[in-house]
Amino acid sequence: MHVISELIEIPNNHAPTTEYIESELTKRNINPLRWAVVHVSDKIYTVSVANLKK
Repeated sequence: MHVISELIEIPNNHAPTTEYIESELTKRNINPLRWAVVHVSDKIYTVSVANLKK
């Protein structure tokens, strides 16, 4: 397995929850080892993700 660091943009729903962000990552076939919101704009959350790939 490899860990790949990525920045992912997710639509800003103005009510972020762990479940919302993790579901958006799952939709993109990302298996997060860890993640953190690093930037917020009116339309986008930028999330730093350590993606666990096989």
